[in-house]
Amino acid sequence: MNAPVLSQYEYTFQNIEELNGLLASIGAERALLKVLPKNANDKNQIYIAADFGVLFDDFDLTLSERGESTSLTKDRSAPGKRIPEAVFNDFAWLRCDGTLVPAKRVKAIIYTQYPEARLSGLQAADGSMPVSLSVAYTKQYGDAKRVLVLARLPLGRCVGIVCVGLTPAFAASVAALPGMPRASACKRLQLNTGSRYMLEMKLAGVLGRRLRGCRLDAYGQTLPFSGTQVCGYTLEHALGIIPNSNKDGDLYGIELKTHTQLKVTLFTPEPDGGLYAADFSAFMKTYGYRDADGDYRVTGIHRANEQCGKSGLTLRIRELHPGPDGSIQVFPYDRTTPLTPKLDRIDVALVAADGAVAASWSLQRLMNCWGAKHNEVVYIPATKVSNSNTAECAEGYEHHVTFGRTVMWCRDTTTERLLQAIEDGVIYLDPAPKLHATDASKNKRRAQWRVNDITKAAHALYSVVEMKTVVDAPADRRAA
Repeated sequence: MNAPVLSQYEYTFQNIEELNGLLASIGAERALLKVLPKNANDKNQIYIAADFGVLFDDFDLTLSERGESTSLTKDRSAPGKRIPEAVFNDFAWLRCDGTLVPAKRVKAIIYTQYPEARLSGLQAADGSMPVSLSVAYTKQYGDAKRVLVLARLPLGRCVGIVCVGLTPAFAASVAALPGMPRASACKRLQLNTGSRYMLEMKLAGVLGRRLRGCRLDAYGQTLPFSGTQVCGYTLEHALGIIPNSNKDGDLYGIELKTHTQLKVTLFTPEPDGGLYAADFSAFMKTYGYRDADGDYRVTGIHRANEQCGKSGLTLRIRELHPGPDGSIQVFPYDRTTPLTPKLDRIDVALVAADGAVAASWSLQRLMNCWGAKHNEVVYIPATKVSNSNTAECAEGYEHHVTFGRTVMWCRDTTTERLLQAIEDGVIYLDPAPKLHATDASKNKRRAQWRVNDITKAAHALYSVVEMKTVVDAPADRRAA
């Protein structure tokens, strides 16, 4: 057999240390390595694992659904069934010259009935792709050994590398790597980037100081700020972070979340199902009450499986499974069964006493708010006081903010932890929508998912919770 004709994307490493060096040079934090079978190519899609979480836990993905499937021969789902997919928000292939080439639309397609997650859409934006992932290559060189490397960079960005021509030393080193917790056939390569140490160094110069309430504008200029987000903006200003609304981490891929009290709002996704999504006005008039101004409001603490006295609604995590006659049957959430096979069959719903669904959140909607951004979070206590300096107040600096030196450093969360925290009542819904009596432009939609005490809730949400006192001169060490 002739030697495979390769492209500008294929790498050959003599040992694992060479791969380590390459990954470190692009700023990777860790990597998933997958030894590819003979038929793994862009047409058949690249099988990764039975558990979709092996990708979702590490990479910044946006879940959606494909259109209805109608093929009886080529599709892995039953006709008419909707197939979930998750698009990588930032995926690039690494060329041998060190150039990162963004991909068009790499995505993980989740076949829930098997279950399995497969990669699709492998072409780069310029139409190129690793030749070793093509159909022609796998037909001609079926015995060639290949390893796909998915490197995780800060913010959940993904860089793809294909290893070919495996030396015995490199192949043995890959085989000896620890398997991923969710899928032992996927190997995990951990790198020490020092990002935690660098963030701690940054925080050391900010925490404990009395700061004027302010923010940076888009051009990096200081502006006074006195709104409800003054603590978060002031911290970003002190760290040199220009405010943005993306869903990724704030610094070195680590999310920073300030709080002035133990009650914390985790996220605010709106319902994408039920009467709320179909007819907001009808939802408010059906389940809300009129305030003194004649506006409709829906309020009250909604914990799982407890009816809220104000709204009459009960929050439930539901599993929606097809019955023998084709109808949808509703079951309680079962934490003991894997999530991937039922990814498209779970929602969190506000259910009325008569069984009507007032509002619901698909699992995809919730997962899109609880992904790479929350996998490592530093919760920073803050105090806000009125500024007693008259001159500064005249300039618009109405508050002083001080951040506590003892922070809570949390990492490693999962969708299963999120759902269980909702089921156990650790996370609750505290809605605050308003339907204005006469002016629709003044309507307000807000679904606040909260915890009463983040220092207690963190142990349910994360596998690692560390209380860390950041001093002026952090110890000369590198975080793991």
